[in-house]
Amino acid sequence: MSNFVDFILRNATAKIDGGSITHFGDPETEYETARTAGSKCPLLSFGIVSIAGPDAQEFVNGQFTTNCTEITLAHSQFSGWCDPKGRVLFLFTLYTDGECIYAILPKTQIVDFMRRLQMYIMRADVQLDDVTTATAIFGSTGETGAHESANALTLESPWGTTQSSPSTTIIRHGTGRTRFITITSDSTATEIWNAMDLPVIGEDAWTALECVGGLPRLDGKSSGQYLPQNLNLDKLDAVSFSKGCYPGQEIIARLKYRGDVKKRLMVATIEANTAPDPRTLIHTKGDQRAVGHVLFAKQMSQSQSTVSAIVETKAWDESLIIDGASRFAVHRIDLPYEVD
Repeated sequence: MSNFVDFILRNATAKIDGGSITHFGDPETEYETARTAGSKCPLLSFGIVSIAGPDAQEFVNGQFTTNCTEITLAHSQFSGWCDPKGRVLFLFTLYTDGECIYAILPKTQIVDFMRRLQMYIMRADVQLDDVTTATAIFGSTGETGAHESANALTLESPWGTTQSSPSTTIIRHGTGRTRFITITSDSTATEIWNAMDLPVIGEDAWTALECVGGLPRLDGKSSGQYLPQNLNLDKLDAVSFSKGCYPGQEIIARLKYRGDVKKRLMVATIEANTAPDPRTLIHTKGDQRAVGHVLFAKQMSQSQSTVSAIVETKAWDESLIIDGASRFAVHRIDLPYEVD
């Protein structure tokens, strides 16, 4: 366990689940704080894989969905890795320190990610390493004062990136509510964290913000189930249609140029005291036809949850309900990006 993780987990009010902090005692207030003001969040559920070597950039460019030659000190990427059928296996954030390329993804997926990726290295001069314990990752929200570096305030576009020191990288994290993630060395993390004079939120609130921001997440059950367009990766600049081949590229490109994306990621809220489980079916209210299912969801308050779902686009404007012992009306909310 890293020093930063140990420092965070010693917080007496933290609700710990699987080594990560879901909240600090008041999840409803934490979400409201994250939504309206500056806050900071220890992202203990995430880890980092380094991809190093002379062939690293060429290698990842031939595997991942984005044009990885465009990763720079000033620009990171939200990206994916697909199987040969074009289904997304992993989602991650890619950044560089000028020497290595790094992938930020859930700790629970790192072993499988590295095992699969290692199989494709073959003769390429590429080395993979799990550097999670040597680094720390935390998030922050808010337009001003939400981080220790004034340089971060210049990051106006999603995935804009800056370095506040040689060992610290700050990334504007996605669309929707302004969010940043800070990646720094374990030896400096606690000092940087303490210098950020902001209220603390848990990962439940952070994940709810990601949900409302239209950012998809995959777990072990949803991995390998969706094409990038189903997850709106094409609307998040997380797919390149102009670079060379990568696993599943032909199928993904065919859907863009000759097909019709019938299901996409939709974001909604429901009035419920518990968040629905992934894969819970979504039906039309009138004819009870199944038109989609929950991808992931987070409870925001005692009476409301955010829901990220894969739903038929032609049903988006219908009256929808989430299945289960109790049925709840789905209230669709606008995504912070355009969807055809």
